[in-house]
Amino acid sequence: MALAAVVRRLGTAILSRELDPVESEAMSKQLSSMCEDLEARPPVSKMESLFRRNRIATFMETGRWPDPPPDGARLEFDPASIVGGELNPFGMGARYFREGDEAVGRARLGPCFEGPPERVHGGVVCAIFDEVMGSVFRATGTPSAFTGELTVRFERPAPLDADLEFRARRVAAQGRRQLLEGEATGPEGRFASASATFIEMKPEHFPTVESG
Repeated sequence: MALAAVVRRLGTAILSRELDPVESEAMSKQLSSMCEDLEARPPVSKMESLFRRNRIATFMETGRWPDPPPDGARLEFDPASIVGGELNPFGMGARYFREGDEAVGRARLGPCFEGPPERVHGGVVCAIFDEVMGSVFRATGTPSAFTGELTVRFERPAPLDADLEFRARRVAAQGRRQLLEGEATGPEGRFASASATFIEMKPEHFPTVESG
């Protein structure tokens, strides 16, 4: 977790600073040596990592979905996620919390996620909406669902290096189809809103891990 955070910090520094060619070459060699040491170890698949701590694994083992965490608690998402995964060195650093039946995502996005100058890339905004909406099912203790459709309306630019908040909630259900909506705000007010359809997962959709 700490290592991933340091790599994210390094990436931001590389992107946002002028690098001396000689120093850059020396750093590259040092980092390459570290990579070779790590790559010599056996890889671990994401599926194996998920089943170490994941609500789907709990459901597969017990037949019931975990209860939601206490109101105000942090919501655990996929630790390897490119959006909010603490173990992903390329992650956006989003964090999710339960507030009643809503999921709240918070993020502060730096130069690695810049689109227009000093503004967050629109695709990054979409990705955070997708994940905060997926967190609603954790916040409510209801069955997991996957994204069927996501519509985002960009109402103004999202500022870079500012505290951003994404909120999402479920507004209706039609069989397995779960309808959600949300909005995103920053220091200047609301900058985007979204609606989505998620499809409730069936047991046959769940990944399996071979024993052995």
